[in-house]
Amino acid sequence: MVAVDFKAQEYQSDGCFREARYRFEGDSQRGWRILREGTLHLELPEGYRLLRSIQCGVCATDLARHHLPFPLPQITGHEVVAEDESGTLVAVEINASHLSTGSPLAKGCPFCRTGLHTHCPDRLTLGIDRLPGGFSPWILAPLGNVIEIPKAIGPDLSVLTEPFAAALHATQRIDLEGATRVAVLGVGRLGLLIVAALNVTREAVGGAFAIEAIDRYVERLKIAQSLGADTTWSDAAPIMPTPGSTPPFEIVIESTGSPQGLQTALSLASREVHVKSTTGIETLGFKNLTACVVDEVSLGCFEPQRITRAPEPRDSAASALVLGTRIPEETDAILGEAGYRVVRMKSINDLSGQSWRELVSKELQADCVVVDSMEAADRVIRPWPDQEQGLVRPRGIVLLADVGQVRSGLGGPILDRRIRLSTSRCGDFRKAIPSMERLLTTRVPLERIITDRLPVEELPRAFELARSPRSLKVVVVHTEAEGS
Repeated sequence: MVAVDFKAQEYQSDGCFREARYRFEGDSQRGWRILREGTLHLELPEGYRLLRSIQCGVCATDLARHHLPFPLPQITGHEVVAEDESGTLVAVEINASHLSTGSPLAKGCPFCRTGLHTHCPDRLTLGIDRLPGGFSPWILAPLGNVIEIPKAIGPDLSVLTEPFAAALHATQRIDLEGATRVAVLGVGRLGLLIVAALNVTREAVGGAFAIEAIDRYVERLKIAQSLGADTTWSDAAPIMPTPGSTPPFEIVIESTGSPQGLQTALSLASREVHVKSTTGIETLGFKNLTACVVDEVSLGCFEPQRITRAPEPRDSAASALVLGTRIPEETDAILGEAGYRVVRMKSINDLSGQSWRELVSKELQADCVVVDSMEAADRVIRPWPDQEQGLVRPRGIVLLADVGQVRSGLGGPILDRRIRLSTSRCGDFRKAIPSMERLLTTRVPLERIITDRLPVEELPRAFELARSPRSLKVVVVHTEAEGS
């Protein structure tokens, strides 16, 4: 058995930090016990390995952690780079699922066995949900989530692996076909990586779209140009469409993380707005936008002529839920012809029944949900406050039927201009690392995104810097870890 004892700063519900004593004891074959202040805190099954943290980036999710529906206090930090037993530099993917730990439960998990293991409902999330994160000198990482960092990337840039993977995943979730102008609204630490990801994606797919960056800080726009932006805007006013005119961009990726930013993005896009922010804040009257991002659910308008074919069967036929008496009966037939098994529910209030909750718990959720109000769309994302699971499956879609309802909040752009609101969360490190290497080969200066490095003892100051507009990526560096 291996055991390490150490102290780490825990993030509190009021946003401050307090030090606590921890002990990890166990091994990858028999599992681990995590003790906090001498009391059992968490038990992990086999399939985790002990790694020494080297450095960890601070991101917007860390700053907004007290808004998220996960227990506190916690050792946070998920953009972690570590060393394994041999001293090899590694990055660690954050979702500890059945599949990533090599658990036999993966065979019976409808998420792990169908390519959705990052959405496994039993997962822990490094530095976010229960599993101690990279602001600790030691971490426990699932065996399948440990990825060696190539020498071409090196120790300094390795800390960008996790956020760049998330940025690259965003470019793979949006519909770039036929696009001529793609904008990134807000080029902070994430927005700049999205610009770089669009740059490498455009090269890979042979696209001809222009990459444009919008931010009020001129220095950030200069960095955006060096990473691949063709045009920059320090003010969105000159490109705002006039009433009745077509918005300038087919696609806008919103990375400001603010309700005002989303409102601007919706005005500037003619086809799609992509959201990545997990701030936990109600936005434009929509309470569960962060949950949409976590589940990678899209929102759109129900248009019979644009219904895509149901996904290929996994364990059972793809399903669609139609929710609301105002939705015409022919909707069921349209979905059925597209290959969906259709279930109809009269009212959102029916969700209070235990049978629906049991159905969602036991079966994979609907691939497509059609609703007659934004209130219903909000509710199907998280029907029950104590359950982090909705009626629509991860990477599914919620479609709003036009039944003459009042246009407000997100509903107006979705219904009147047929805007699709897409989302994405974390990405695949094995895809991100080769793309980072390609960018470095062409001398794209990713290092300009990292503006500050501080010792872990100065973690509260690192968070202060990360909140300031003068900083981009703030990195916390560990000294030699304690323990044996």
